[in-house]
Amino acid sequence: MAAFYWTFVGAKVISKVTDRNELTKCARSWMDKYDDIKYSDNIREEDSSTVAYQNLYDVQNYKLKLSFDFSRKYIFGNLEMNADNLSDTLNQVYLNFSSSYQINHVKLNGSDAAYKSINDYLIIDSKNITKSESFIVDINYEGAPKNMGFDSFGFKTFDNEPAVYTLSQPEYAPSWWPCKDLIDDKTTFEIYMTVPSQLTAVSNGLLQEVTNESNGDKTFHWKSGYPISTYLVSIAIAKYDQWTDTYTSLDSTKKMNVDYYTYPSYTERAKSDWKNTVDMIKFFSEIFGEYPFINEKYGMAMFGWVSGAMEHQTISSMGYTLVTGDGRFEAVVVHELVHQWFGDAVTPESWKDIWLNEGFATYGEALWEEHINGRESYINSMKKDDFGFFKGTVYNPEGFIFGSTVYKKGSWCLHMLRGVVGDSTFFKILRTYYTKYKYKNADTWDFKKVCEEVSGTDLTYFFNQWIFDGTGRPFYKYSWRSDAFNDQKNSDIYMLRLNLRQTQEDYDVYKMPVRVTIRTDKGNEKFTFFNDMKTQQFEQPVNGKPIEVLIDNENWILKKAEKEEYKDKY
Repeated sequence: MAAFYWTFVGAKVISKVTDRNELTKCARSWMDKYDDIKYSDNIREEDSSTVAYQNLYDVQNYKLKLSFDFSRKYIFGNLEMNADNLSDTLNQVYLNFSSSYQINHVKLNGSDAAYKSINDYLIIDSKNITKSESFIVDINYEGAPKNMGFDSFGFKTFDNEPAVYTLSQPEYAPSWWPCKDLIDDKTTFEIYMTVPSQLTAVSNGLLQEVTNESNGDKTFHWKSGYPISTYLVSIAIAKYDQWTDTYTSLDSTKKMNVDYYTYPSYTERAKSDWKNTVDMIKFFSEIFGEYPFINEKYGMAMFGWVSGAMEHQTISSMGYTLVTGDGRFEAVVVHELVHQWFGDAVTPESWKDIWLNEGFATYGEALWEEHINGRESYINSMKKDDFGFFKGTVYNPEGFIFGSTVYKKGSWCLHMLRGVVGDSTFFKILRTYYTKYKYKNADTWDFKKVCEEVSGTDLTYFFNQWIFDGTGRPFYKYSWRSDAFNDQKNSDIYMLRLNLRQTQEDYDVYKMPVRVTIRTDKGNEKFTFFNDMKTQQFEQPVNGKPIEVLIDNENWILKKAEKEEYKDKY
């Protein structure tokens, strides 16, 4: 999902805010509100026994057929699920599906099956399926989708034509189609959408064909051959303007469509705002590895959500309020694109690992800034993303899981990791992690293992203090003095004695390499000390008389720092 300050600032606020600093301040006030939302308000409370039942089978493919009654805000659906039985104890197939729908039939392997709908689960009798057997579930249903969460299913009107769109993150896919809605069961997917002839229906993967129906409607058939998680399945239907760019793979062997779909009244603005998309794909392919869905497409389709954008696999949904024509929200375009690597290709093992999505995509914004405007602009971008306080832990966040801790502090964790291991090792980590878990699921421990294998360093301290356990930041109190080296007053060499202590309460000691800049009467010198004690003294000979000492002047550590009076001993 788009960086949180895009996601949660309302349309009226966004339209008035043109300065990034102003937008960040606005976002902070909104996040203070959203960070207090209970965890259960946006994540379904799973029953472990039900999940165990669902894990007795593995979905191989979904085929979904949809048509619509726009005036009634009503859908007609048929779902065919192909799955493999993994157990000899599978006697019921549990599917997540809203109990508000009318079920017209349920079939198992072509025959009518007994079923019941309880607490938003569709439970199908499957006693006759043997272990290792493949089976097909067919469900025909109809009803009016209930809009949940972030506009899980929306009917609106744009340019005097009906529009339909979905946003299923985190667990709202069952609000409009029956599925095994577990983030770690990725599968292939295809969808048929029948709509009036003037509309275009867009979804994941490649468009297979458009069929003209006898009544004048059109049916759009889309197919995704890459594994996809249910929350990344998307439909976007409207009277769209459509145009296409082309991306050429890094090895020059493939050309891929980059497709854009916009409400007509926004088209010219979108062409300006989205003009750098192909360059972005090339840049991030060079950084992370080739675009993961190179055999299908990348695209952006405008949708009716007023509060942000969503990284649906191969077809990001872009909120119309963020299309202004002046490029002010280009970071949103970057953010959703980076998700194609981190979130879509490499998907979290659970929602506790959501920072592996949002922290990575937010950090991608800073990388693009560095690429376009240089290192100083990158550092300033990170500074702007430090709100001074982040609530809770990055892993398994408390309250609202799409809060600033996951996005901004998650991004800072990657920035700090880069500072710890160095540029070449850091980017090798990202490429290795992506390559190893592409089209699979990964958790935070998987990422940690890759970091350690590539760097050759035990990073337990880093992950514990910044991601798993720590909730704050180091508060450095520092002081210094200098003496002429060996008491030779005419010498140009001075011994600097730096005292550094940590006074924060949330975590005993944040162990980090601390960069120190020493300004002398003969120029600047830079050193790095590894601070692994609550109170520590460092000594360093320098050329010239020290005038000023700066702690982590380039902001590689999420911190507070304050100078105090020098003492020989604490």
